[in-house]
Amino acid sequence: MQHKDKILLVDDNPTNVAILEEVLGEKYHLKTAGSGEETLALVEEFRPDLILLDIMMPGIDGYETCRRIRANPSLKYVKIIMVSAKAMVSERIEGYQSGADDYITKPFDEEELMAKVNVHLRLKSVEEVDQLKSNLLMLLSHETRTPLNGILQPLEILMSDDALDPEMRKMCLDSMSRSAERLRLLLEKVIKLCALKAGKWDFKFENVDLCDVVKKAAAEVAALASERNVKIEQELREAVTKVDAKEMKFLVSALLDNAIRFSSPGGRVVVGVSAKNRHFNLTVNDQGDGIDPGLLGRVFEEFDDPDVKHHTDGNRLSLAIACQVALAHEGTINVESRKGSGTTFTVQLPLMDR
Repeated sequence: MQHKDKILLVDDNPTNVAILEEVLGEKYHLKTAGSGEETLALVEEFRPDLILLDIMMPGIDGYETCRRIRANPSLKYVKIIMVSAKAMVSERIEGYQSGADDYITKPFDEEELMAKVNVHLRLKSVEEVDQLKSNLLMLLSHETRTPLNGILQPLEILMSDDALDPEMRKMCLDSMSRSAERLRLLLEKVIKLCALKAGKWDFKFENVDLCDVVKKAAAEVAALASERNVKIEQELREAVTKVDAKEMKFLVSALLDNAIRFSSPGGRVVVGVSAKNRHFNLTVNDQGDGIDPGLLGRVFEEFDDPDVKHHTDGNRLSLAIACQVALAHEGTINVESRKGSGTTFTVQLPLMDR
């Protein structure tokens, strides 16, 4: 399955929407909205790469819709092109002041529309990946110190004492091995997240039963669950669709790992797979303390704090990767949580034709 950028078409005129779908539908993953209110309700779930936004609509107009989208930090990289029959300079300026990236007038030229869409999608990718790389370099400068010390210090001991007793030698080698593995996993996540956000990760889709994926992911985190005295329960129904089995297992493992780490000893984590309306829902529920409401909207961001130097374990890199994997499958991933009442992650995947 080829990765498709996602475009949200916003227009209250069905004819205009049909024209845009005809022009863009083959190359991009499209969704539509007929009002500003519908756009604001849909945009966080769909998380488009670009929005073609009509100005004149009933209720909230395009300008106000654009301003509200720009007020949401989690949508800061979304590109917005205003689409309107209005062509006055003052109206264009108002669009730019509202946060639009560009402006195109109706009736539009198809070649000009495609050119603008392509340019802004490339800009979005470059801006997002450049910021990600900058943050990751800061993170690596901090996060690599501990594992490197776990390699260099034992190595210094081994090199300085030829008569080191076998037990101490084994302790040094074990420390080096654990630190090297931690460093390897961190670097792998960094490289993977950059590639996913740049749309350059090679997915291999095949018919897979999601239940088998869940069972393998649960087995992968079983040792951690046992160590923390957390029980994993599975509620599975057959769910065969086209996915990348390896990357989907990573997604499930990441959610289970997160749920286990935030569960209390003696708690349980429930992972389920069910089907509804040509979609499969994969849920992971824990009984932990829940997520602070102020952090809930940033769970899938690789950096949920401006000070990346104080992050640990790659700071949510696994959850950020899981989000990108879900999006690459044309799915969605959401989280619901109440402080003191646990957390539920829900991944919704479309039923792909076999």
